[in-house]
Formats: sequence, structure tokens, C-alpha cells
Amino acid sequence: MTDQEADERMAQPQARRRGSYPYYASFIALYQALYAVFLVFYGKREDTLDKVSGLDVALLGLATLRLSKAISEDEITQVVRKPLAVESDGERRPQGRGLRYSLGKLILCPTCTGTWVAAFLTYALHLFPRQTRPFLAVMSASGISQLGDALLSLVYTDRDSLRERAR
Repeated sequence: MTDQEADERMAQPQARRRGSYPYYASFIALYQALYAVFLVFYGKREDTLDKVSGLDVALLGLATLRLSKAISEDEITQVVRKPLAVESDGERRPQGRGLRYSLGKLILCPTCTGTWVAAFLTYALHLFPRQTRPFLAVMSASGISQLGDALLSLVYTDRDSLRERAR
């Protein structure tokens, strides 16, 4: 490989990122527009949910944790990510250029995906509380399970590390 080929290869990810900035701005605008639409529909409701309880926030948080991880990382949702990302040998990266690359970046990031999931769950809770709360409960239970698994993994890793040092 020549130096020029190496330089061109290194420049490709930079060009992809630069070409994605208008799409990132579009995502921000879309996110804000969806919030505005939510406010319009919510403002027209007579039976608004003006007070969100601590339990609602906890359910939203845990459900968001679970759904964002499910969308961005779980094997079962790989079919959703496949058109947007390449996943091989434990490495995941967005495909293509422009909008496709930008969507791939978004969907591979649990925090980024979580922001959108949190918004949709919150809108659903306010617009359709009776239908949304059971879904939040199920996803929250799954989120608690996920947190428990992570904590147990840390405990077992520390235990194994201590055992190795003792040998």
C-alpha cells in the first residue's frame, strides 16, 4: 500500500462525518418538530396528565434503558440495524454515506437511541397513559433484569480477579 492510498483510506471516515453534519442537523430539527407536534396534540386534550409521578419517571427510565439497548445492541434487532450498519467480528460501524451513515451512527449508539426512545415513551405516556403504562411496566421489569445482570457480572468479575491474585 502506498502512502497516497493510506492517506485516502484515512480520509474516508472524515469525509463521511463531514457529509453527515447536515443530516445530524436534520435529526435535531425533526426531534424538535416532533416535540412541537406532541405539544399541539397534548394541548388539545381535555384529560391531560399534568403531573408525572416519581414512579412514572422510574418506569420511563428503566424502559428507555431496555429499549435503547434492545434497538442498538441486541441480536434480535439486528434485522433493524442490518441496512444501516455492518456488524462483524465484534466490530460495528455504520454503512454508506450521508443519511444512511448518519442513521447508522444513531442506531448504533444506545445513548442516542435512548434519547429518541425516551421522547416517544414520554409522548405515549401523556397521550395514551392507560395503554402505555402496562408496556412501561414490562419494559421496566426487563430493564431491572438487565441492571441485575450487569451488577452480577461486575461482582463475578471482581470475585474472579481476587481469586486470580490469591493464586
